[in-house]
Amino acid sequence: MNEEKQLTQQESLQLITQMINQAKNIYYESGMGCLLWGFTNLICFTLAYLDATVQGFDLPFTPFSLLIITFVVQLYFDRKEAVKKRTMATTYLDDVHKYVWMSFGIAVVLFTIAGGIANIGYVMLPVLLLLFGIPTFISGCVSKFPAMIIGGVICWVFSIIAFLYQGYYAYLLCAAGATAAWIIPGFILQERFKKQQRIEEQKNQHGV
Repeated sequence: MNEEKQLTQQESLQLITQMINQAKNIYYESGMGCLLWGFTNLICFTLAYLDATVQGFDLPFTPFSLLIITFVVQLYFDRKEAVKKRTMATTYLDDVHKYVWMSFGIAVVLFTIAGGIANIGYVMLPVLLLLFGIPTFISGCVSKFPAMIIGGVICWVFSIIAFLYQGYYAYLLCAAGATAAWIIPGFILQERFKKQQRIEEQKNQHGV
């Protein structure tokens, strides 16, 4: 009887663990979210710098319109994850990541549109760097992920520099900030995620 009870408890624990693993937010934990925002901003600010400094390099559109596309893509993945988790366990970290990054996306899109209409110029760039650091630092602290904590701090340092010395190079500071805050941590998360998947596959193969 005790063996049956113990077996039932073990099975229950395995079931709970499986549900939690299934409920993981793949968009964020795999590094996909970081890489999406990171490369989008890297491309945007690099194009903006080239457009402002290179003669004959005239874009028929504002490169920052790509941020709107990225935000829509993020909403799609958030919606997809929400549908998947309706019948699964969710975690506190999932909600934190979702709402922090959703708020960040809304803030960046609104500020970019309003700042462009108001033609506030280079002031936009240090403010954007300031915004970059907020969700990055929060996510790093909540997840205890040093790479994102450092990335957030780097964005704030670059923001101070951009405030003090405004010019074309501020575009490059934003591109560098995106690399430090999202691209580098994104690749680290991606590697961790793949490693965890390999471990789980090995456990499943051995019936653990």
